Amino acid sequence: MRVEKRKSGSKRNLVSSFITAFVGSGSIDSVCIKFAMFDGTTRLSYWQPRWFQALHECVEYYSGMHYYGSDLQKTAEEPGFVASLPKRHPVRTMKDEKPSFTEEDHQAAKEQFAVASLAVIDEGATCRIECASIRGDRRIEVLPAYIAMNLCGSLKASVDMARLMGAEPAGSA
Repeated sequence: MRVEKRKSGSKRNLVSSFITAFVGSGSIDSVCIKFAMFDGTTRLSYWQPRWFQALHECVEYYSGMHYYGSDLQKTAEEPGFVASLPKRHPVRTMKDEKPSFTEEDHQAAKEQFAVASLAVIDEGATCRIECASIRGDRRIEVLPAYIAMNLCGSLKASVDMARLMGAEPAGSA
């Protein structure tokens, strides 16, 4: 795992939305991410705990570095901001193009793209995630800042939910 800072290059097929699904109770056994791409395709990935944790830390670092002045901050602070954006802006595609996730997607992700290495590159306006699968396939996901920051929130929610599910019942009724 490594984090680099670079300028973004030519136009690429960006992530327009995503959905995450995790398996575990008290700890995360695995996480699947289904990315919806701007060209209408989807991509699946399967993350075992080591790689999930690395992704979470890198995306959290990226989000912390770019939150102030970002579209995520503007959507929270400026009521009319979202209405002023074009239809395919990441603030809109995040909700409008969210993919669905099935048990078949989980199985396919596990079989076809179980992550075996990871690099996260900070390109300023985008966050590039370079992965290789256990089978040796390589892939790059380029997330606009708003999408990356939402991924950070989703991964954090997965960790929090796993902890909640693993908590022992306590207190009085």
